[in-house]
Amino acid sequence: MGRDHVAPGLPPDVGAVRPRLQRRRAGRLRPRAPGGGPPEANPYPDPDFLQLDSWLVVHEDGTATFYVGKTDGGQGTGTAMRQMMCDELDIAYDAATLVMGRTDMTVDQGGSGGSDAIERDAIAARRVAAEARRALLELASERFELPVEDLAVSEGVISVGADPSRRVTYGELIGGRRFDVALTGRNVNETAGLASVKPVQELKIVGQPIPRYDIPAKVDGSLEWAVDVKLPGMVHARNVRPPLAGARLIAVDESSVRDIPGFLRVVREGNYLAVVCEREEQAIEAAERLEAEWERPATPPFPSSEDLFDYMRGAPAANAGGSGSTPRARVEGDPGAALASAATVVEAAYDIPFQGHTAIGPAHGVADPSDGQMTVYTNDMKPYSHRTGIAEFLGMPPERVRVIWMDGPQLYGRTAADDAGFEAAYLARELGRPVRVQWMRHEETAWDTKGPAFAIDLRGGLDADGNLLALDYRARIANYAHLGYNQADTVLIAQLMGMRPERPAPGGGGGPDDMYHIPNRREETRPVRFPLAFETPLRTGNLRDPNGPQTTFAGESFIDELAAAAHADPVEFRLRLLRGSSEDDDAFLRARSIAVVEAATETYGWDPRPSPVSPAARAADAGRILTGRGIAYAYRARTVVATIAEVEVDRESGRVRVRRMVCAHDCGLVINPDGLESTVQGNLLHGISRTLYEEVRFDGEKVTSVDWRTHPTLTHTDAPERIDVVIVNGDPNPDRPDLPHYGAGEPSHRTVAAAVANAIHDATGVRLRRIPLRPERVLAALTAAGV
Repeated sequence: MGRDHVAPGLPPDVGAVRPRLQRRRAGRLRPRAPGGGPPEANPYPDPDFLQLDSWLVVHEDGTATFYVGKTDGGQGTGTAMRQMMCDELDIAYDAATLVMGRTDMTVDQGGSGGSDAIERDAIAARRVAAEARRALLELASERFELPVEDLAVSEGVISVGADPSRRVTYGELIGGRRFDVALTGRNVNETAGLASVKPVQELKIVGQPIPRYDIPAKVDGSLEWAVDVKLPGMVHARNVRPPLAGARLIAVDESSVRDIPGFLRVVREGNYLAVVCEREEQAIEAAERLEAEWERPATPPFPSSEDLFDYMRGAPAANAGGSGSTPRARVEGDPGAALASAATVVEAAYDIPFQGHTAIGPAHGVADPSDGQMTVYTNDMKPYSHRTGIAEFLGMPPERVRVIWMDGPQLYGRTAADDAGFEAAYLARELGRPVRVQWMRHEETAWDTKGPAFAIDLRGGLDADGNLLALDYRARIANYAHLGYNQADTVLIAQLMGMRPERPAPGGGGGPDDMYHIPNRREETRPVRFPLAFETPLRTGNLRDPNGPQTTFAGESFIDELAAAAHADPVEFRLRLLRGSSEDDDAFLRARSIAVVEAATETYGWDPRPSPVSPAARAADAGRILTGRGIAYAYRARTVVATIAEVEVDRESGRVRVRRMVCAHDCGLVINPDGLESTVQGNLLHGISRTLYEEVRFDGEKVTSVDWRTHPTLTHTDAPERIDVVIVNGDPNPDRPDLPHYGAGEPSHRTVAAAVANAIHDATGVRLRRIPLRPERVLAALTAAGV
C-alpha cells in the first residue's frame, strides 16, 4: 500500500493576481484548482476502515506499522494505542511503530477530543489487531497443515505447540503483502473482524510503564514540529486583525508596505486582511506598517469584563422570544417546596470569566497548493474535519485535500489551529505557492477561541439534622454562536469575509456531574448573547474539559458551603450524599465515586473535622502564612476523580500557593501507569493555572489581556511541592476479564478550582466565589473579612 511520505511538488511561479472571490453560498468559495494548474485525479481518497490493510502493515523483517486516526497532544495516547495493538497482534512493543492523524494514510477516527481515544477508539484498534493475529494464525495453519488450536504465537513468531522448532515469523508469512481481509461495522467505531480481543488477564504489554516514544526526539531537538515545516518556494503571511471587535475595513494603503524587501502582496476580502512576504520578518514588519482605515461599529459589541456578570444575570436567554426554544430545566422532586420547608437555606453566586487557550506557541499552519491539490501541515487535533472543512471552504473535492498532523502546542479544544490552517490554505490558493501562516502573541491571546463565561446562582436547603433536602442550580453561560471544529462558515477567516451559518449554535450546557443523592433538585443553564455574535474576539469554543471546571467550581464549592452550614466534615458530607442511594449505572459510577473519595482522603491523611479551621485556632496562628485543605469530586463520562488540594495563603500579599495535591483517579483498565500519572499531573497543573491566574479582560470594544503580563499563567515556581496520583480500580468486579478502559485526558482537570477554593476557605474562613484567585482579589477578600 502507498505508505511512503509523498513530498510536496515544487510550486509554480507566482502568476497573475486572480479576480476577487465570488461567494457561492455561505461557507464556500468558488472552486478553483490550487497552484494555478488544472485539477488532477483525486489523489487522496479516504482510507477504507473496513479493510484490515488500512489499519496495519507487517513488513518483511517481521516489524509492523499501525495506522490510527488519532492525534497525541503529549499525553502518551500514541504509546498507549501502540501497547494495546501490540498486545492484540502479539508482537513486541519495540517491533512496531505508529502513524497518527494523516488523512491520506489513516482511517478517520476524528482525531483528538472528548478524552475518547482510549475509551472508544482504542476498542476498534484492538479488534483489528486481533483480527490480524487471527489471519496470521490461519496462514500458519495452512503452512503447517495443522489446526490453529495446535499453534502458539509469541512476539511475532508462530510455532507448533508439539514441536516448537517448527516456526514461522509474521514477516515470512505476509511481510510486505496485503491481508485482503474485509472487516464489518456500521461506522469506524464498530469496526471488527471475526476475532475477539484478549481478556485482561492475557494482556502482557498493557499495564506496563513503557516510556513514551515521542519524548526522546522532543528532548534532543530532533523532532520536526508543525511550526518547523519548510517547503521549497514557501512564503510567509501575517494577519492584520480589526483593531476593534466588529470594525469594518474601509480602505487599505498598500503603498505603506510596498517598499519592504520581499513584499509580495496584500490580500483583502471583506474584513479579512493579510500581508504576504518572502521572509517571516518581512511579513511581521509589513503587518505592523500596513495602513488601513477601519470604521467603528455603531453598537458596542459586548460589555466590559468589569460589567460582565451583571450583564449576564440581567440578559434574557439567547433564544427567548426567538425562533429557538429556551432550554428546559431538569427537575427531580419538588425543590421549591423542599426549600420552603428547609431548616436552613444557603445561597451563593459564583462567577467564572472567559478563559483562553493561550498556547505557549501561537497558532500556525503551512499549506502547499502544488499540482492541483492542497496539503496542509498542522497540529490541529482534528485533522479530518480540518480537511473536510478546508475543502468545503475552498470549494474543492475532499479527495484533493490532505492534512498532515504534526506535533505542536495547540490542543485541548477548539483552538486557533483551526483558523490558521484555513488561512494558510486560502492564501496558498491565492498566491499559487506554499504559504506559512503564523499568528503573533497578541493575536493568539486576543483572538483565539475562549472557554465561555458562567454566572451561576445556587440555593440549597438542609433539614434540622444537616441533611441536604434540595438543591437549585441556575446558570447563565455566554456561549451563543459557540464554534464547532473546522466549520467552513464559522472559522475566523470566514466570519471576517462576511460568511455566516444559517443557524448559529444556540449555546447552553449542563450542570455539575456527580452521583449525589439529592431528593429535590433543579438544574437550569441558559445561554446569553452579546450584541455582536460574529467577528468578535469573544467567540467561544471548547476549552479543555468544556464547561467542566466552571460548573464543578460552583457545584463543589457550594457542596462545601452546605457542609459548613451543617457543621459536617466535607468528606463525610459528600460520602453521605453518595451513599444516599444504592442505585448505580452500568459503569458503576456511584461505587467508583465512593472509592475515589475514600482513596484520596486515605492517601492525603485527611483529619475529619468541619471546615474552616476554627477562628480560635486561626487566631492562635500569628504567622503570615495560613494553611488549609479542600476536596472536590466529579466524574466525566465514565472516569471518576477526587482531588484534594493543600494550600498556603499569604495573608499580607494574598498570594495562594498550592503546596500539595492528591488525585484519586479511576479510569478503569490502565494501559500505561506512567503515562496516566503524567496526564493527571498535566491536568492538575493546567487547572491550577486557570484557577489562580487566567482571565480574559476586555473593555467593551476589544480584548485588553494580550500578553503574558496582562494574561499571566502558571510558572515553574507555582508548581506544587508534591503531587500524589492514586490509581483506583473501584469496579465492583475489579478482576473481570472485560474491564473497560476509559479516558483520562480531561476529567481530573475539572476538580482543581473547587479543591483550591475550598482549601482557601478552610485556611482563612473566607469564601472566594470568583476566579481567578489572583493575589489582589484574595487580599481584598481577606482584608474585608479582617483576616
